[in-house]
Amino acid sequence: MQDADFAKQRLDILLEMKQLFDSWDGTATHGIKVIEKNKEHIASLQIFDSFEDVSPFSKPENELLIKVIQKQKLVMYTLRNSKEELLQKAKKVNQKSRIIESYINMKKTPVFVDRGM
Repeated sequence: MQDADFAKQRLDILLEMKQLFDSWDGTATHGIKVIEKNKEHIASLQIFDSFEDVSPFSKPENELLIKVIQKQKLVMYTLRNSKEELLQKAKKVNQKSRIIESYINMKKTPVFVDRGM
């Protein structure tokens, strides 16, 4: 009976994980929130995995787990792309800033120190 309870709880956790990924709106910000929420579910699954008397995943659980993994890969891919875009934008801003700074430095008049020579 206890094994059936564990299997039901595992299935419920996997369903919640899938629902979270299904609710993802495609943005990086929401993707981070979904992954953070799913960390708790992953920790719960790891606890179940540590028990010796729990049966391995059933076929429906495996199928659900595969779907969850695919969704997580998609979110991670989106996050990586967003990170790259932000890095490119930051490089452009830094480059523009350096160009402006060098232009301003060229306009300054040189200062000579009179040392009595």
